Amino acid sequence: MPTSISGPVTDQDPGLLGQVHRYAASERGSGAGCQRPSAQLRLGDLARSYKLDPSFEHVPIGGEIDLKREDMIVICRPRPSSHVAGVLAQDPSICFERAEDGPWTLRDREAGTAYRSGMDSDPRTNSDVAYLGRLPKPDVQGLVMVLTGIHPQGTLGVIHLIVNDLADLYSQVGTGRFSVLVNVDYDPANNEPVNVRLLSPFYRHEAR
Repeated sequence: MPTSISGPVTDQDPGLLGQVHRYAASERGSGAGCQRPSAQLRLGDLARSYKLDPSFEHVPIGGEIDLKREDMIVICRPRPSSHVAGVLAQDPSICFERAEDGPWTLRDREAGTAYRSGMDSDPRTNSDVAYLGRLPKPDVQGLVMVLTGIHPQGTLGVIHLIVNDLADLYSQVGTGRFSVLVNVDYDPANNEPVNVRLLSPFYRHEAR
């Protein structure tokens, strides 16, 4: 379920955090491989490094969460929350999609390609696919950032990308609407990302 980040923007804020520093909401995970609490902590550490004061919350059972608040990051897949699913449905370039045999995939509509997590493939591989985007809030008054892997290991990979390449990400997308797909290879011993790369271009939605 979701988590929150809060605090004033400073002159050191690189821009990508400029609209997401206040609330970070994350999906509550389950199982031995769940890394979402770790993802929240890493986002919090990043915010504090820019002299922001983060706060966190979980998306409640039932998925109801106020996405109209300012400066919010949401770590959540569409299935646990219809509110998050509604935001993700606005993305014209990337969507979550069920494969015929059941697992969730991420489809790049522009390329016509559906990406399946290596964890759901045969043979299984130590890789996951993740989503990162900034989309209109339900009231269309501002934007909300959403990030998530198909599995928790992918979520950690997106956080790794943000923490290590924040300035470059901002140079690519600024403060506008965008989405991108990310491939994450991870170490099965600790679920930590070992290689993170983009699977798609940065799709900038205003250009349409």
